Amino acid sequence: MSLLSIESYSQTFATDFTASNCNGSSHNLFSELDAGKIIVIGWTMPCATCAAPLLEVHNAVLNYAISNPGVVEYWVTDDFANTSCSSVEGWCASNGITNATYFSSTTINMNDYGGAGMPKVVVLGCSNHKIYYNKNNTPTGQGVSDAISYALNDLASSCQLDISTIKATNNEFKVFPNPSKSVLNIEFKNKSNEDFLIELFTLQGEVLQQIPLDKTSVEVQQLQISTSALSGGVYLLRLTGQTGTETLKIQIDN
Repeated sequence: MSLLSIESYSQTFATDFTASNCNGSSHNLFSELDAGKIIVIGWTMPCATCAAPLLEVHNAVLNYAISNPGVVEYWVTDDFANTSCSSVEGWCASNGITNATYFSSTTINMNDYGGAGMPKVVVLGCSNHKIYYNKNNTPTGQGVSDAISYALNDLASSCQLDISTIKATNNEFKVFPNPSKSVLNIEFKNKSNEDFLIELFTLQGEVLQQIPLDKTSVEVQQLQISTSALSGGVYLLRLTGQTGTETLKIQIDN
């Protein structure tokens, strides 16, 4: 079975940077988030396979940018800043990504958000600099729309909403509470009606628990696993199916 790697990281806060865009204007991420903006960042090589997902994200962002002027912005940047600004802008224009701020800067580092995977998209917002969406390889307009909607609600709630239940991936794989003590609740949507395997393992790769799940007509899958016997620390929870794998970091506070 060939799997497409899809990673979702449970890191919850952004990393600050200052970068000049392709027009020479300087942007400090935290200053703009503190001012109430929601920033969507998309990384590209640029590559042919990056075009459709980043255009889909562009269109989702544009809908919110029109209804929330001056609040929601799309920043598109070269992955390792080894492509010139003119090439980034030309690639975006040829693929319909026209309502964005363009960068080619080493300070906008995708590794601050879990690692590479083209294209990669994050949604950032609020004065406490939260990450609402973090997706490698297959970001979607719907996923970004959900994240922006949640971020707008969070802004309206003085940034007090719980981000541990944000829909993070195509299968909307989520765990709660996170951090956990005795019980971890797992929920995801089996949109493709396929077999899945859930694995709990250490950061060193030791598998602690495996739960196979057969095909079912029930779309929303829910289960619990006990974490009371685990030592306090960070672990990984992985969901594997025929179409990909998704991994979340979890914190155990025993």
